[in-house]
Amino acid sequence: MRACSARVLVAVLCLNGCTLQGAAPALEVPGRRPNIVLIVADDLGCGSLGCYGSREVNTPNLDRLAANGMRFTDFHSNGPMCTPTRAALMTGRYQQRCAWVDDSELSPVFREQRRNNMKQRWAWGVAIGERTIADLLKRAGYRTGIIGKWHLGYDFGFHPMNQGFDEFRGFVGGAVDYHTHIASHGLQALDWWKDWEVENEPGYVTDLLTGYATDFIARNKERAFFLYLAHAAPHDPLQGRDPKRKKSPAETYREMIEVLDESVGKVQEALREHHLGEKTLVIFCSDNGPAPPRGHDANGKFRGGKGSLYEGGHRVPCIISWPGVVPAGSVSGDPVLTMDFFPTFANLAGAAPAEDREVDGMDLLPILRGDGGEPGRVLHWRFGDRWAVRKGDWKLIDDKVLYHLGKDPAETKNIYAEHPEVVEQLRNLNRQWTREVGGR
Repeated sequence: MRACSARVLVAVLCLNGCTLQGAAPALEVPGRRPNIVLIVADDLGCGSLGCYGSREVNTPNLDRLAANGMRFTDFHSNGPMCTPTRAALMTGRYQQRCAWVDDSELSPVFREQRRNNMKQRWAWGVAIGERTIADLLKRAGYRTGIIGKWHLGYDFGFHPMNQGFDEFRGFVGGAVDYHTHIASHGLQALDWWKDWEVENEPGYVTDLLTGYATDFIARNKERAFFLYLAHAAPHDPLQGRDPKRKKSPAETYREMIEVLDESVGKVQEALREHHLGEKTLVIFCSDNGPAPPRGHDANGKFRGGKGSLYEGGHRVPCIISWPGVVPAGSVSGDPVLTMDFFPTFANLAGAAPAEDREVDGMDLLPILRGDGGEPGRVLHWRFGDRWAVRKGDWKLIDDKVLYHLGKDPAETKNIYAEHPEVVEQLRNLNRQWTREVGGR
C-alpha cells in the first residue's frame, strides 16, 4: 500500500466509524545521563514468566534481566486496560486527571463520538495540554522514540510526534493483525506508521518492532536517548510467526510470549554491542493483566484478569535493570504503579515537570538503590463505575468487598463485615481522591 498522509488516514478511520479508545538532582553515575529503555508488553500476566514462577513458558532473556536487576512483586498498572495505563505512564498522573479533552481539541467526527460515548472519556487519549515524559526528556536533550503501540488517540492532534516523540514506528490503535498490520478491532484499515505516514511492509509485528528498536539504539549510541518499545504481544489476535502452522490457542499464546522474550534479548544484545549496558536503565513491564486463552495459567495465584479490579487485572510483572546501579538479583515488595516512571525518568534527566501539573507518581530511585519506598502508600484505581483503594495490605473494592492482601493475596475471603473501621477509612480515602482528580 502506498504511503498516505496521516490526516487523510485519520479521516478514513473516522468515516469507517472507529471508536477512540521542581526536579531533584540526577542520580550520580559515571559518565553521561543514562539512556532509558522502557519495554511494555500488552496483556501479560505475572504467571507467564519463568522468573515469576511459570513452568509453561520459556523466557530465558527476561529471567536473565531479572537476575541482573530488580524484580518487583507488588507492581501495578494504573488501570486494568490499555489506554488508562498508558495515559498515566505518559504523564506521571492518575489518568483521571490527564485524559480529559475539550471538544475544541477534537475533529468534528470525534467530537460527535464523544457526545455519544461519555462514559469512555478516558479513551480519548492524553489531553493535548499535558506535558508527557517524552516532552520532558526531549527538552532535556534526549532523543525520543516510540516503537510499537500508541493507543492514546487516533485524531491527528494526538499523534505521538505531537506528544514529544522524535520518531514513531508502529500503530496508533489498540491492536493489529500480526502479519497484515490491519487494525484488528473494528477499524479494518491499515495501521502501520513510519513517523507521519502510513506505510505497510512485510513481516511479523514483534520481529519488526524489535528491528526498529535495535536500529534506534545503533543510530543514537553517541547521545542520551529514551526508547519506548511498546510491544503488541501477547494481545490478540493470537498469531504466531508462521500463519500456516496450526497450533492450539494456548500454544500460540506461549509462542507469542517467547518471541517477545527473544525481543528483550536482542535489545539487550544491541546495548552490549554498542557498549551501552552500564549507561542504560532498562525497564520491562506489562500494561495490565492478561486475557489468555483456555489452557494457559497467565496469572499464577492472582484472581481476575484484564478489565478486573482484582489483583489479576492490575498486578503485573516489572523488572528494572541498570548494571552497577541496581543490585543484581534483588527483589522489591514495595507497591509501585506505572505512573511512577515519570518522576523517576525526570530525576535521572535532571528535568523539572511543569509547575502547574501535579505529579502523582513516586520517584523509584530510592527503591532501586535498596532504600525502600514510601511507607503506608495509598493506591487508587477507577475503571468505569468501579473503583478500588488500597493502603498497606488492605484493599477495598466498590465498597462491597475487603481483602487483606498480606494474608490473602488471591482475594478469596471477603472480610468487609469484620472490619468496619478499615472499610470506613478506605471509603473516605476513595472519596477524597475522587474529589481531587475530578470524579472521572
